[in-house]
Amino acid sequence: MKPWILVIAFLAGGAVVPFFGPDSSKVRSVSAAVADFVNLPGQDSAAVGDGIGRSVEGRPLKVEVLGHGPLRIYVVGGVHGEPPALRPLGELRSLMRGSTIASQMTVRLLEDLNPDGTARGLFCNANRVDIDRNFPSQDFRPSLRHGLAPLSEPETEAFWRDVRAFRPDLVVVLQSAMAGPFLDGDGPSDAYGMQFVSGASAVDERWTLLGDEGHAFSGSMGAALGNDLGIPVLNLRFRKDQDATSVAEALKAGLTALADRS
Repeated sequence: MKPWILVIAFLAGGAVVPFFGPDSSKVRSVSAAVADFVNLPGQDSAAVGDGIGRSVEGRPLKVEVLGHGPLRIYVVGGVHGEPPALRPLGELRSLMRGSTIASQMTVRLLEDLNPDGTARGLFCNANRVDIDRNFPSQDFRPSLRHGLAPLSEPETEAFWRDVRAFRPDLVVVLQSAMAGPFLDGDGPSDAYGMQFVSGASAVDERWTLLGDEGHAFSGSMGAALGNDLGIPVLNLRFRKDQDATSVAEALKAGLTALADRS
């Protein structure tokens, strides 16, 4: 629990009520968070103990590295409490360990950015903050729903530290949508997106690419990494009720196409 300071606010009627805000000595600005990212020298990050950090409720943020090739991809296996069927991590591990793709790319796999949301069946984390609106994009807007400061949540802070250390060429996020499956991207992602869809659509013709339309939400991963820092982000939007087999086949086919591109 972060320390809080008490601020007295006067309302129009003259009543005095307490307003709680974060201790400014503990809150980093957007510019400071971005400067940390830009100035940190590249390195191969590693998990500490059983993960890169812990969620609000203490669940580990588990990571592992698969493959050893030159194309560096950070895969985020869920942000908004997606069900296991939409996160075929076992199939991804099998693909990376059982084919030549391991010599073409290095995948850093974060199993779940929001394990509390997954456990509770929530879209947000245990603090009721939407993790994918808590990143230090230049247009970050504080709110109870998005966090009172960028990286205020332990999940986003741990991921931001880890992804900046890994220095990916591409970030792939497994998500869901009512109208899936489709792919949209942020930053300079269109070339990667077209290649992924060329593979995924070969096994499931429903896959389409929306590309980067320049409308990333403030505080989103796509806005902070893709738009502000120029790191391509692909959001794979599986249909909410999509069957596990078609999800896994599309992910494998799309990643294989990316490996061929490299």
